[in-house]
Amino acid sequence: MAIEIRSCRQEEIEDYARVVAYVFAEDDADAMNEEIRNTAPDWTTCAFVDGRLGTTMGAFPFTVRLNGNPVHMAGVTAVGTLPEHRRKGLLRKVMQQGFETMRERNQSFAILWASMAAIYQRFGYGLAADRVTYEFDPRVAQFETRVESPGSITMMSAQDAFPTIKQLYIQWATGRNMAIHRSSVLWQADNLRPARKGAPVYVAVYRNADGEARGHVAYGTQNRERSEPGPAQVLRVTDFIALDMEAYRALWEYICRHDLVGTIVMPNVIPVDDPAPHLLLEPRMLQRRTQDAIWMRVVDVEKALASRPYGARGDLTVRIDGDAMCSWNDGTWLIETDGPSAMVSRTDRKADLTMRPNSLATLLAGHTPATVLHRAGVIEAADERALATADALFRTTHAPFTPNHF
Repeated sequence: MAIEIRSCRQEEIEDYARVVAYVFAEDDADAMNEEIRNTAPDWTTCAFVDGRLGTTMGAFPFTVRLNGNPVHMAGVTAVGTLPEHRRKGLLRKVMQQGFETMRERNQSFAILWASMAAIYQRFGYGLAADRVTYEFDPRVAQFETRVESPGSITMMSAQDAFPTIKQLYIQWATGRNMAIHRSSVLWQADNLRPARKGAPVYVAVYRNADGEARGHVAYGTQNRERSEPGPAQVLRVTDFIALDMEAYRALWEYICRHDLVGTIVMPNVIPVDDPAPHLLLEPRMLQRRTQDAIWMRVVDVEKALASRPYGARGDLTVRIDGDAMCSWNDGTWLIETDGPSAMVSRTDRKADLTMRPNSLATLLAGHTPATVLHRAGVIEAADERALATADALFRTTHAPFTPNHF
């Protein structure tokens, strides 16, 4: 059995799409055509067995805000192996080659949505962001305190609204944590993609009293059959961006004014620190569900540690042990930071913290404090001072949140 690990060639990209379609049971021809159209062959790493494609992996060249700083990351997607080639180590070979390519391309992180977290934790991925879903009846989602909005909302087509909402997202994402810089392709493939072919996507833009755009919501509606009396429409939100609480409240009240809507669904359009539970009369009616979302892999520890602003001034030594996939990460690293910037170097000093790359990813994203990870037994600490320092340094301004699928 001859195994070759390499990128797809242009003439092989349809085979790539067929493998992905099989692995993920994708029977939507339009979706697969889009997969082909938006995938450059040199973004792929694949395993060929006796000349035939057996394992696939794609990696989009993303720029992602990490605690407000733009960082190059690989958006890993379309990972799959045909059943006849599973349990043979092909994915491990593909993943390792992929990490080496990412490092060469100055992508110090890899991120993905995991179909099964168990697959990726063994390759060094750690949980970096959660997703929150609300599903509620708008009639029971009223604010505890009524505040009159001084601005106005205009409903627009997605096409007409795009120049405005693109700039709104850029302003919102600039200071955020784990937000992807959206290309036009990502907008169309995700946030502005209709629920079904040909269905309209609506956009409502909020402008303040000075006429300045301060937020938007993108959504679609459809009827559903229901046996009980009451409004039968479902309103599904695909983007919800507010630059301030004035815009947030106005847009929330706007979607709740759809009188024929019985259910509003908000899947992964608001972060875990969303203010709605603190504002509503009956927050439990949101039926809030929280699940894992983005898993992240530190590909190059030295560059990764230096790439984000820190929450305080200080220094810390971090030891990475046994990184078999990215051996260049092994060792002890000294972080010296004034807060906005950091210098990172190898050191012979005793480690304050020792961990696997999985836990380092979780720390760098600001998902979970070092103290909590230590309590869980996935970080070793020299003492309590080291944990307190790590908690302060890895603190982020915003909770990690990636309002995009890829």
